[in-house]
Amino acid sequence: MNNLSTLIAQKPKLPGLLIFLVCVVALSTAYFVQFVSGIDPCILCLYQRIPYAAAGLFAVFAIMGRPGGFTQQTALIGCGIAFICGASIAFYHFGVEEFWWEASCSGTQGLTSSLQDLKSSIMSEALKPCDKKDWVIFGISITAYNTLANIVFALSTFTSLVIIRKIASHK
Repeated sequence: MNNLSTLIAQKPKLPGLLIFLVCVVALSTAYFVQFVSGIDPCILCLYQRIPYAAAGLFAVFAIMGRPGGFTQQTALIGCGIAFICGASIAFYHFGVEEFWWEASCSGTQGLTSSLQDLKSSIMSEALKPCDKKDWVIFGISITAYNTLANIVFALSTFTSLVIIRKIASHK
């Protein structure tokens, strides 16, 4: 941790830059898989992109803010919260894929729907079911990897925030 503290003290914009880079890579990968590889995302896959976009936006503010200042610290908190939300969505999606629970997008129609809801869902374009695993690496769905990645990103973000706060309090 001491080496990390020294690195952040020397380059206080580094956490924001790394978060921004992670978000760009994650979103670029998702769009590559969708448009180049031809794997259509379900609605939960699309929802998993939102926290990366939010964290990327917060990261821009962390980069622009004064090192150790209110803007940088608040932006890093926003990044951490976005990653926690991302982990939650990814874990929920993983649970749907593993049939731990059912989602409205899992390809089954709930019994609580009205006749009008049922008719409109039949007449509308079919959504890709969320319980289908299309992207599996080493036998594990990408949603599991995304859950783990978001947890690591959140912990890394909050760790860098603690270091930045310590550095700012010693000035």
